[in-house]
Amino acid sequence: MSPYFPPAQRYGGPPAAVLGLCRGLQRAGVDVEVVTTTADGPDTLPASPPEQEFDGVPVHYAARGFPRRFFGGRVRQPLAAALQRADICHIHGIWNVPEWWASHLARAARRPYVISPRGMLQRHAMNRGRWRKAAALALLDRRNLRGSALLHATSRLEADAIRALELGVPIAVVPNGVDFAGADAPPRPCRARLGIPADAFVVLFLGRMHRIKRLDLLADAFAAVAATHPQAHLVLAGPDEEGLIAGVMRRLSSVAGRVHAIGPVYGADKWALLRDAGVMVQCSDSESFGIAVAESLAAGVPVIATRTCPWAELESRDCGFWVDQTAPAIAAAMVVLADDPVLRAGMGERGAAFAREQYRWDAIAVTMRALYAGAVAGAT
Repeated sequence: MSPYFPPAQRYGGPPAAVLGLCRGLQRAGVDVEVVTTTADGPDTLPASPPEQEFDGVPVHYAARGFPRRFFGGRVRQPLAAALQRADICHIHGIWNVPEWWASHLARAARRPYVISPRGMLQRHAMNRGRWRKAAALALLDRRNLRGSALLHATSRLEADAIRALELGVPIAVVPNGVDFAGADAPPRPCRARLGIPADAFVVLFLGRMHRIKRLDLLADAFAAVAATHPQAHLVLAGPDEEGLIAGVMRRLSSVAGRVHAIGPVYGADKWALLRDAGVMVQCSDSESFGIAVAESLAAGVPVIATRTCPWAELESRDCGFWVDQTAPAIAAAMVVLADDPVLRAGMGERGAAFAREQYRWDAIAVTMRALYAGAVAGAT
């Protein structure tokens, strides 16, 4: 169960991660069925006919309903029907109506369930709408979390945040994966389409534009680098959820000709953009994983991530920089990469090897299948 599912891409990494996991599970011999809603931000997807698939995955898209803010919809009946066919229920995300129904119905049907909070229990996420979430935790979500057979974290940082709640439930750390079919597709250079010179140093941000992503820090870091590196360009790719681009462009007005805000990109266009980047930067206040980092590494692109993101491996695997969450620290790492193409290439090669070692969906799905089996065995 997920409150949203592709083609609803505007919610960032979680929908893509759920789809990738489903497809990996299918290849691992697990029958998968998804119940979700028709939510697509301010838009609405078509509700399901009796039989529907997305990319080979059976999906029931339940019509949206009240309260829309919490992904309310007609999920009870399809969830109850799906649970009768299931051995286990995997719930993605919390603080929403589908999660509340799925947890309740799974307990009623005596089906074990797994919850993936998808970063929603980390400190910065908990602080947004603090009182509303405190009430939901007291009334519903603590019971739902404690009733799960397993809690799934995508990084040790997320596992630590879950562990701090003292829920008394086992926690498994299993990362998200990468679609290597896209990463390995023939290159489709995109610089010319954006008017970026072939020899430019391209700094890329890839993700939804939200205050938690700290585009202000990225803008200030790029402004400092651009002042001494006239070949530097910044590409901002992703849906502008909170109308932040206008402020970023004002912040970078002195180098506006080298800043490219291109909106959301998916599929082959996303991988083309990644391959043309010199570095991808992630400086969020909080990330449970950061799928854009794994995708960048898979594409052979070094990454700069701040220590607020769970990517210490960038240092230990020498495929990027893990720096303080300040504009000067981000800028200093950018300068090192801009000035040393040999270092960039070496980091890119090491990052690609690391990604293929750790983030293949087929291996991740086998791990998850074993965790499901253990949860089912423990419930009998």
